[in-house]
Amino acid sequence: MIRRITAALVPLLLGACAMAGPYNAPNVPLAPAWHAANTETRPADPQWWHDFADPQLDALITAGLAGNTDIAMALARLDQARSAACAAHAALLPQGQAQGTLARQRQSIDSGLGRLVPYVPGLSRVQNQGDAGLSVNWDIDFAGGIAAQGRAAQADAVSARAALEAARLATAAEIADAYLAWRSARADRALLLQQRDLIARGAQIAMARVARGDGARRDADEARVTLAAIDAVLPDTQTAIGTARNRLAILTGRPAGSDLPGLDTVAADAPMPVARAPAAGAPADLLRHRPDLVVAEARLRASHARIGAALAEYWPKFSLAGLFGFSSNDLSLLGGNSANVITGAVGLRWRLFDFGRVDAEVAGARGAEREALAAYRGSVLDAGGDVENAFLVLDGAQHALAARRAADAAEAGLLDQVRASLRAGQSSEADLVAARSRRITSQRALLAAQNALAAALVRCHRALGG
Repeated sequence: MIRRITAALVPLLLGACAMAGPYNAPNVPLAPAWHAANTETRPADPQWWHDFADPQLDALITAGLAGNTDIAMALARLDQARSAACAAHAALLPQGQAQGTLARQRQSIDSGLGRLVPYVPGLSRVQNQGDAGLSVNWDIDFAGGIAAQGRAAQADAVSARAALEAARLATAAEIADAYLAWRSARADRALLLQQRDLIARGAQIAMARVARGDGARRDADEARVTLAAIDAVLPDTQTAIGTARNRLAILTGRPAGSDLPGLDTVAADAPMPVARAPAAGAPADLLRHRPDLVVAEARLRASHARIGAALAEYWPKFSLAGLFGFSSNDLSLLGGNSANVITGAVGLRWRLFDFGRVDAEVAGARGAEREALAAYRGSVLDAGGDVENAFLVLDGAQHALAARRAADAAEAGLLDQVRASLRAGQSSEADLVAARSRRITSQRALLAAQNALAAALVRCHRALGG
């Protein structure tokens, strides 16, 4: 018998020696410094969209943060996680409840004790029953399993809070992207319409020259082909405007096609919003600023705590229970000394012959921790790559914009030369139309480069976590 008991206790002792221990933040694969990003200190203000100095963008993002459905769901999940954390904390405390009943019953004389009524003098068919009491129960956290579950629930609440911040960041970034796309599509359509009018005028001039016999029909044909090409592109720009507007409506919690107050007050030819490059700080700053990394680390913390809860199953569980109350069939005596009831109990529950299942639960918890650690390390690697790639794209967009500005300046200079030549009688109106059309093509390319730069800035903010 002693050998059997000893054999049963060996797994318990081994489990006690293998307690999870305090959580220590793991080493993660972070570079010591950025290669493409700058090293300016991160600001404390998370409202990065104000850098674009665009009141309409500010208003849209404010509306989106208040009405977006993804944020509403994340907020609801946060409330659930906080409630679960409060419940886990309350499990450490004694639990008590008061109860009371008053009952009156008329028994059948054809069944049960009622059959004795005709034969027992004074035995009434009518019975009263009164009960009142206060019961208390306390599960003693002998092995720390309940506290470990509380730490896991608290980590889940931290994860839910970070997930809410991630939803807000994603919403703000998507609204900014959709707004920039809407601005760019509107400006591009306006330029295309100007260019179409010029090409149509050029076609008229070419046809008039053909009619006079001093022009080539090929010039008129080329003008018509160019005009047809512009007509083929114009519907795409209208589609881009509509889809971007619908996307803005949905992101701000409105049905597609809804009116967006103030949006149409933005002039189609207004300059695209610009902002300075965000401060990237140090790679280690991502662990605090990127919400998805906070989520991943909180999940790792929770999985570590659940190992402690699983290891606690090796140990016996004790509970204390008590009851003080009254019980009587005579309601006039309820509350008297003769009717009082006092109960005290000590409970013991020990999975003494279930250590194989406990071993499996501990192994599963340790496996979940390793999975969470791998996910955390992978998230850190992805986050670092996002930042480096975002700033590489930003650098390329800045160089491309500089080149487009130089090209547009050159086209503007050529257009001025053609105008001067026309005034001197050395150029024709057809030459002016062609020069103006080339300038609009250059302006469209410049607009696309400006939009690419603004989108790259939004991508940098999103990669940095705000």
